[in-house]
Amino acid sequence: MNRWAVTLLWTWVVVVPGAAQAADGDHRARHQRAIAEVEIARLPITYAWAVDTKDIDLLMTVFSEDIVYDLSAYDFPPATGKKEVRKVFLSGILSRTRCSFISISNIKVEVTGDTATGGDYFVHAGYDPRDRPKNTRSHTEGQHFYEFKMESGDWKISRMRGSPFFEKWETFDPSGLRRCVNSGKGQ
Repeated sequence: MNRWAVTLLWTWVVVVPGAAQAADGDHRARHQRAIAEVEIARLPITYAWAVDTKDIDLLMTVFSEDIVYDLSAYDFPPATGKKEVRKVFLSGILSRTRCSFISISNIKVEVTGDTATGGDYFVHAGYDPRDRPKNTRSHTEGQHFYEFKMESGDWKISRMRGSPFFEKWETFDPSGLRRCVNSGKGQ
């Protein structure tokens, strides 16, 4: 057989299927990354709903066992580990306000294997804080920054830091407040 024919046959038998498998592998990797991005993007949303409803048990499902919840924007040391983070939420964050409304938007996720990083924008309103006069609310806007990791087959937040860039305190007419959670689950 002619040398060129053998080369052409070899290319067809070995190289073409290998290239097709590589393309198929790339497609699978992109698909897996897209699924991970969607699963991870649900974590900040679940976080916001859990804080608003004061559902400590739901809230703890979004965090890894070794979570670092960075409170440096409010001049507090970070809380490390689920037990410590739970304590921070029960003794301060969830109990400090009568009710809370958080809006999360523009969630960004960058997946690298079993870890990821990301961020979002948030707007938070907290009504009747424990350390403020009655009928006072806070309005805070900022960003959250995250690190995520795979833990026991599920994506979890392993590091979270809030970075407020606007905060305002104001009084409000209590007759205008239509919905408010007075107590939460798991407290």
